[in-house]
Amino acid sequence: FFVPIPALPAAGPRMDDGSCPPSQNWTEGQDETLRCWARGNPPPRLECAKDGEPFPAGVPHPVTRTHAGTYRCRATNPLGTAVRNVTVWVHCEWGRGSWG
Repeated sequence: FFVPIPALPAAGPRMDDGSCPPSQNWTEGQDETLRCWARGNPPPRLECAKDGEPFPAGVPHPVTRTHAGTYRCRATNPLGTAVRNVTVWVHCEWGRGSWG
């Protein structure tokens, strides 16, 4: 037997503090992931970049001090675009200090 499931209403991309925290702390020498995702219907395409260079969200990377800075994440679907800046702070594991 078949039970129809109601379709979700169409919605433009959304990112908030929960889905894309504006400030993230990473540790030098560790594998860290840029935590950012977007909601919407249809599901949005998410692209993040630092200094114009693509940097995929959700993928672990070994962290160096060069990862510190501001990442711009842009989510798009046919109903619109949402943009969010994320500041990454890199903390040195072997001493005091942070870069960002």
